Amino acid sequence: MSIKRIVIDASGALKWQLRDEEAIAQADAVVDDFLAGKLELIVPTLFDYEITNALKVAINKKRLSEQEATKSITWFRGLEIPCYDFSGIQESAFQIACRYQRSVYDSAYIALAQSQRLWFYTGDKRLFNAVGNVLPCVKWIGDYHFDSIPGELES
Repeated sequence: MSIKRIVIDASGALKWQLRDEEAIAQADAVVDDFLAGKLELIVPTLFDYEITNALKVAINKKRLSEQEATKSITWFRGLEIPCYDFSGIQESAFQIACRYQRSVYDSAYIALAQSQRLWFYTGDKRLFNAVGNVLPCVKWIGDYHFDSIPGELES
């Protein structure tokens, strides 16, 4: 069995720690497959910033305590998900953001997926609904099934 690779965004990965979200079982399957060595996850460098900021927001909204958020940051860091430098996808992310009226942050994940010819799983339903029909690499995390992931997308 060969290892499959995907891009995952912070909104998908946060479901591993914020348990009051939609599609928890499918998100858990992603991290379980990753921890079992069947799946490689890759992210742009902004991933760590987004995770940390979202955990801070979760504290403000009383979704978790500061101590729980600190443990989550440590847990995420322990995953050692490879981060790809934004400079390599910056122009592409900008073009995607302009073309589809999305944030550069969201577009960075799409640009990384396109540059690596991989599927991109998002936990952001609005992002998926906005571009999922026109960008075949964009997948809703609630639809995750390991067996459906291709080795590499067509260029």
